[in-house]
Amino acid sequence: MKRIETLGLGLFCMASVMTGCAGGEKQADTEGAQCIFEKYERYLVEPRSYVAYRTEGALKIDGKLDEASWQKAKDTEAFEDISGEGFAEPKYKTTAKMLWDDDFLYVGAVLEEPNIIAKLYQRDTIIYYDNDFEVFIDPDTDGHNYFEIEVNAKNVLFDLMLDKPYRVGGDFFLQWDCPGIKSGIHIEGTKNNPNDTDKYWSVEMAIPRQALTLSFNNLLKAGNIWRINFSRVEWLKKPEENWVWNATGRIDMHMPDRWGYLLFSGNKVGTIETEMDYPHNRDVYKTMWAIFYAQQDFKGQNKRFASLDEIGLTKADTKAIDAQKVKLTMENTRNTYEIRAWVPKEEVFYILNNEGRFWKEKK
Repeated sequence: MKRIETLGLGLFCMASVMTGCAGGEKQADTEGAQCIFEKYERYLVEPRSYVAYRTEGALKIDGKLDEASWQKAKDTEAFEDISGEGFAEPKYKTTAKMLWDDDFLYVGAVLEEPNIIAKLYQRDTIIYYDNDFEVFIDPDTDGHNYFEIEVNAKNVLFDLMLDKPYRVGGDFFLQWDCPGIKSGIHIEGTKNNPNDTDKYWSVEMAIPRQALTLSFNNLLKAGNIWRINFSRVEWLKKPEENWVWNATGRIDMHMPDRWGYLLFSGNKVGTIETEMDYPHNRDVYKTMWAIFYAQQDFKGQNKRFASLDEIGLTKADTKAIDAQKVKLTMENTRNTYEIRAWVPKEEVFYILNNEGRFWKEKK
C-alpha cells in the first residue's frame, strides 16, 4: 500500500575543490561538485539476497512450517527498520524463509508478538490497519508490473498489482486477485486477548507460478533471479512501525531497486548449497541508481531533469566503472531521460529511465 516519506535529501553535496567522497578518495573537481554516492548512500546499500531450494515433499499450507523442508530452509536475516542504518532495531523479531517447486513459490515467516490482534475479515480491506505481513515480488526485475500480497493474523488477504512505483506516478490494480494462492496462519497464543502474553504468529503462503509469470519472461525455474521484499507493519503500535527484510532507506516499500535478490536453486533443500550469482554488474547498477535519485531531487527543485553534466559525477563516483571501461551516456528532455551504460565485459547495455524501469539490451 501507499505509505511514503518524501525524499527530502536535497541534490547538491556542496564541497571545496578538494573533497572527500565515496571510498575516501579526494576529488580535484570543480567547486560545488556533487558527492552522489555519499549523498544517496542510504539508497545504494547492497541489497540482501536469498537462495531458495526445491522442496523435498508436499507442504501442507497451515502456517505451522513444521515439514522437513521448512526445517531445513534457512531463515533470512532478522528484519530491520525500513529506513535502515541509524534507526532503532525492531522490538520484536521477524524472519522469513522460502522454498519452491514447479508450481509454487512458498513463503514462510515467523513474527514475534506479545499481543496478537486481527479484526479485519474482508478480502482486499486495507489489511495493514491490522498488524500485517506483506510480500512484494518483481519477477522480471525491471521495477515495473510487480505484485503485493498482504495478510493479517486472521488469514485475510489483500493482493494487488502495480504498474510502476508511486514515486514515478504509478497506479495500483485492486481487481487483481492472486489466482490459486494458498495461505495459512498459525498462532502461538490467543487472538484479540490483551489479558495474556502471546509468543508469535506464523505465515505460510503458496504463491502460484502462473499467477506471477504468465506475461513475463523470467519464469519460476532454476537459475533465475527475482526481486523480493517482505514488510511487517505494526500499525496498531503508535507511532506506527515498519520492519522489513531489506531496508529501502525511507518509509516507502515501493522501491523495487531496494528489494532483495531471490535466486532459485535447482537443488533440493538441505543438499548441495548454491552460491548467489548476481544478475548484473553491481558497480554499474549502483552508479545508475545514484543518478536516478539525484534526478528525482533535481526535478523537484528545478521542474525539469538534469543533463549528465549537471548531475556532475565525481571521479570517485565513476572510479569503479571507469576501471571497467564502461561508457555511460544519458539522453534527456525536460520531462524524460534514459541512462545507458555499455558494459564491455558482458557486451550489453544497461538502461534505466526516468520511470525507474531497468533493463538490458544486446548491442
